[in-house]
Amino acid sequence: MLHLDWVRRWLGRGFWALSDRGLFSVSNFVLNILLARWLTPDGYGAFAVAFTVFLLLGAVHSGLLTEPMLVFGPAKHGDRFSEYLGVLLVWHVAFALAGSLLLIGAAAALHALGWSVTSRTLLALSVASPFILLQWLARMACYVKLEPRPAAIAGIAYLALVTGGTVALHEALLLSSASALILMGSASLVSVAWLLSRLRPRWPGGSSQAQFRKAVLEDHWAYGRWASGTGILTWIPGQVYYLVLPLWGGLSATASLRALMNLIMPILHGYSALGLLLTTVLARQRRARFRKIVAWSVLGFASGAVVYWVVLGGGRQFFVNLLYGGRYSEVSPLLWLIGVIPVMGVGATVFAPALRALQRPDRVFVAYAVSTVAALTVGLWLTVRGGPVGAALGILLSTVLTALVLGRELWKVLRDDTEAAVEPGAGDV
Repeated sequence: MLHLDWVRRWLGRGFWALSDRGLFSVSNFVLNILLARWLTPDGYGAFAVAFTVFLLLGAVHSGLLTEPMLVFGPAKHGDRFSEYLGVLLVWHVAFALAGSLLLIGAAAALHALGWSVTSRTLLALSVASPFILLQWLARMACYVKLEPRPAAIAGIAYLALVTGGTVALHEALLLSSASALILMGSASLVSVAWLLSRLRPRWPGGSSQAQFRKAVLEDHWAYGRWASGTGILTWIPGQVYYLVLPLWGGLSATASLRALMNLIMPILHGYSALGLLLTTVLARQRRARFRKIVAWSVLGFASGAVVYWVVLGGGRQFFVNLLYGGRYSEVSPLLWLIGVIPVMGVGATVFAPALRALQRPDRVFVAYAVSTVAALTVGLWLTVRGGPVGAALGILLSTVLTALVLGRELWKVLRDDTEAAVEPGAGDV
C-alpha cells in the first residue's frame, strides 16, 4: 500500500510538472502567433528584438538565482527554505533594478538613433521584465518543495490573462509591441502574487543571520558564474541573429525570421521537456544499458523530427496562411530549411542530457562555446549576406556543430570510462 501511495504521489507530481512547462510554452506560442498576425512587421520585429534581449537577461538571472536554487535549496536549506527564498527575492530585486536601468539606457540610445518603435518596446520591457523573471523564480521554487501543482495553476492563470488580454487589446486598437510586454508583466504579477502567498518567503533579518546570508551568496556565486556563462553561450547561437537582422534588413526581416521560427517551437519545447526527463533516466543506468537508451533516444527523436519537418515543409503555405492570415507567405519556402533545425537538434536533445547524467557539464560548455564562435563569425556573415535566409543557415550551422561536438565529447567520455573499467591483467587467471 505504501508503495502504491508513493507511485501515485510521484505520478501526480510528474503530471503537474509537465502541465506547468506545457502551459507556459503554449502561452508564449499563442502570444507570438497573435502578435505576428495582428501587428505590423516592424511592430512584431521590435517585439522579437525585445524578447531576445529579455532571454539574455533571463539566462543570467537563471544562472545566478534559479539554477543554484534547484541545487542548494533542497540539499542545504530545505529546513529553512522560507528564509532562503527571502534572500533570493532581495537579490532578485537588485538584479531586476540593474537590468531595468540598462534597458532604459538602451532605449534612450535607440531613441536618439531614430529607432522609436524598438526604443518604446525596450522601455516597456524595463517595466515588465522584473515581474516575468520573478514568476520564473517562484515557479521553480515550487519544484524545490516538490509541489509543482501551484506552478501549473499559476500557468493556467497566466495563459488565460495573456490570451484574453491580447485579444482585448487588439479589439480596443491598443495592441503594440510595448503593450504586449506590459501585458506579460501584469499577468506575471498576478500569477506570482498567488505563488508567493503559497511559498511564504521570509527575510532572515538581524546580525545573527548575516552568516547565513553570506553562505548563500558564496554558494550561488560559485555555482552561478558558470551556470550563467553557459546560459549566455546557449543564448548566442540561437538568438543573436534577431539583434543583427534589423541593422541590415530592418525590423521586418526580424519579424519574418521569428514568424517562421515560431512554427518549430512546439517540437523544440517538447523535446526540451523530454530531455530533462532523459537526464534523470540516464543518471540511474549502468553503462551497457546507458548506451542502448542513448541510441534508441536518438532514433526516436530523429524519427519524430523528420516527420515534423516533412509535414511542416509540405504544408508550409497552409500553415503560414492559417496562423498569420496571409502575412509572411512570401518567405514560407524557408520553412524547408528551418524545419531541418529540430532534426539536427536531436544531438543536443540527447547528447547533452547524457553528458549531464555522466556529471560532465564541462563537455556541454565546450560544445556551446564552439557553436557560439561559429555564430559570431560565419553565422553573422551569412546573416549580413543573406538576411533571414542567412540567419536561418547560421542557426542551422550552430545546431549541427553543437550536435557534432556533443556527440564527440560523449563518445570520448564513454570510451574513457570503458578503458578505465578494464584493469590490467583482468583477463589472466
